[in-house]
Amino acid sequence: MLVVAAVYYDIRTYKIPNRFILLGYLFSCFFQLKNGITGFGEFFIGASLPIISLVFLQRMGVIGGGDVKLLSVVGSFFGRKEGIYSIILSFIFGAILSLFFLIQRGALKTRIRFFLDYIQTVVHTGKWIPYYQIAKDGYSGTIHFSLAVLAAVLVLLWL
Repeated sequence: MLVVAAVYYDIRTYKIPNRFILLGYLFSCFFQLKNGITGFGEFFIGASLPIISLVFLQRMGVIGGGDVKLLSVVGSFFGRKEGIYSIILSFIFGAILSLFFLIQRGALKTRIRFFLDYIQTVVHTGKWIPYYQIAKDGYSGTIHFSLAVLAAVLVLLWL
């Protein structure tokens, strides 16, 4: 499964290769086209919703671009309804995963302070600034969100 391969590469490199994304779009397009024009609509809307709805969070450094593209591939395969569910479930699983890692690393208080400082800065300056910058902050405060996407996909396939 493509999402499993994306998780593997994400864990190893903190990146999801674009070739996986393109391959995923190709497979999902063929899968959806079996339903004719309706299938193409589901492909297009399912692929577009994650990009449109998550671009702001990606620009703010809250979620990686590869994760948004992976959710787009998932949405293109499932279509609009399950695509929306995959976004929601991914964020639920991502929150659980984040909480687990923060507690495990003993960093919960530090990350809460980081978040509150961020909110205070945005409120005081009146400007949106990136929440997290890998070049400046490193990877210690990140999770592999692709794991959350995989969990969401497995739940949707199971239902």
